[in-house]
Amino acid sequence: MGVRDALWLVGLALLAYAVWQFFRALRVPRAEPRVSEDPIPSASDEDEDAFLDYAPLPGSPAATPIANGASAAPAAPQPETVAPRADTFQLELENSHLRQALQTQRDLVAMQQGEIDRLVQDITELQDELARLRVQPTSSPEYSEALVLARQGLNAEMIASRCGITRAEAELVLSLARPETGAA
Repeated sequence: MGVRDALWLVGLALLAYAVWQFFRALRVPRAEPRVSEDPIPSASDEDEDAFLDYAPLPGSPAATPIANGASAAPAAPQPETVAPRADTFQLELENSHLRQALQTQRDLVAMQQGEIDRLVQDITELQDELARLRVQPTSSPEYSEALVLARQGLNAEMIASRCGITRAEAELVLSLARPETGAA
């Protein structure tokens, strides 16, 4: 048996233990946590696992520091203040969840704002391009090649022979191209 086989056996054993603990946790009913008047459990408690039910509540005197750095002596809570402490803890837990949800929403809004900014930029670019296209005179596709040749400086006879149009049409294309070259 090699090292590889030993590692596989250890892994399977750990997996089996994890599954066993999972099912054990599902079967065992949980007892309600005890709230004693003493916030720190003593060793004289009947159940040795009772200390697991204890969790310091936020804002309890045991967890509240004094201004000079020492901790306050725990005061015995009054019976009517035990329930509000549990409610306070529940409210703080809910507050924490709400803060996380709020941060998620803020992140989503920031992402959407970035997308909106990009879309506004794209729209602006498209509007600029549309304005440029409106300024340019439109020409027939039949004469677009002739217009390009006229802008390159060819004369009417050369344009007529290359594009297969009459000389009068070539002169008309030249006259249309001249104001554009003079304006630019």
